[in-house]
Amino acid sequence: MQKEALAELLKKDLIIGYVYGSDGEHQEFYFEKSPSGIASFIMLKKEHADKMILTDTLDRLVLDTYGEFINRCPDQKLLQEITKVLVPMQMGDKEPAEIPIVSVEEAQAFWSQENQQRAWLYCRIDAPEDTHGALKGQKKELMDYAEQMSFEVVGESEDLGNGQDFDRTGLTEVLKAAGEGKMDVLLVKKLDRLGRDTAKTLEFIRGLEQLGIELYSPLEGIIKLEQSPHLSLQ
Repeated sequence: MQKEALAELLKKDLIIGYVYGSDGEHQEFYFEKSPSGIASFIMLKKEHADKMILTDTLDRLVLDTYGEFINRCPDQKLLQEITKVLVPMQMGDKEPAEIPIVSVEEAQAFWSQENQQRAWLYCRIDAPEDTHGALKGQKKELMDYAEQMSFEVVGESEDLGNGQDFDRTGLTEVLKAAGEGKMDVLLVKKLDRLGRDTAKTLEFIRGLEQLGIELYSPLEGIIKLEQSPHLSLQ
């Protein structure tokens, strides 16, 4: 299912359908709650079902079946509405609708991705040239940390040279991406990778916090102004 269609489906009032085979194994699905949707789901899954259990998202029973035939449905009004649609399908007078159905695994993967924080990596070394591959080492360390923290890496930038100067290409890229809302967190190896001018570094972090962006370091954890009002960059 396309991401946009999946997002729309998961916003709706949903039914969870548990489809049990004759071997006792079962599959779980989400679909939109409606009498016609429930009837169509039963008919679309009947070939693979010894029984089905349908619940709402609070795990309250909607109905259960033996194959395609309803066994229990506590809501009698809903049962009548489903039956009006289901019986013509069972008699072959009407085809089930091709309703959007998604597996629980696919839905959970989507929700996990939606909740995943986007990370930007920033690396810097003081030397004018990276003769020993230090930038590559920093990047690998940050990539490993992002994976450990379940961050989605969406971009990266780097700089060579003096940390006193904040007019750097890589840092400018960070500010541009932050202003455009492309990241949720910024990852640096250590706080002094941002720079060695304390006042400018504090101002930079304050700007990130105002944009709702968190600063993380694999060596120092999450870095907040309220936790470290007197930062040492020595």
